[in-house]
Amino acid sequence: MAEGAGYRVFLSLEIGEYVNIEEDEDFSQWDSPPALAILQRDIEHVDPTKVKLFFLPVMEEDHYSVYCINFIHDRIDVLDSSPEDHTIYHNVLGDRIIRRLNLLFQLATDYRVKQFTRFKRPIIDVCMHSHENDCGFFAIKFMELWNGESFHVPILTANGRLYRSELLFYGLYHPLDTIKKLTAGLEAYKPRL
Repeated sequence: MAEGAGYRVFLSLEIGEYVNIEEDEDFSQWDSPPALAILQRDIEHVDPTKVKLFFLPVMEEDHYSVYCINFIHDRIDVLDSSPEDHTIYHNVLGDRIIRRLNLLFQLATDYRVKQFTRFKRPIIDVCMHSHENDCGFFAIKFMELWNGESFHVPILTANGRLYRSELLFYGLYHPLDTIKKLTAGLEAYKPRL
């Protein structure tokens, strides 16, 4: 199940990968049953008509950003920590993924969720990362702290190292992080001490 307790739902990165496939740029030819199954799995324990914020992490050209379907304000908030102007980038990316994502939501909910293809897509003014590899960490912080209007705790560029450390610590010491034997194909790449 996707996290978020029903008001805020975090969708799987896998959905972002499927709706961002460039092979079938013609929308009428796009059909992705695996993406529908993933979305159904992500929303199976919530009433999607009552969710106010759906967060979708998307990676394009080795850069993470977050698309937040904001049913509070009927818009799609684009949360991107890149210091570069990504207006054209998000116009192209948004045009590709939003129609596909909307179709998946309509199919997964029997057309009960409000259509969001015509929602405005403002690029929200957020802090910028100073190290290129930090975009994923900032995307996670955006998903954690965005309430549909603002961040309920400020996110600062200067704290990039702290955010990275917090998330890595969380991952390393999470109860689900267990030591298991690697599959045969990966064992050869295991570092030797």
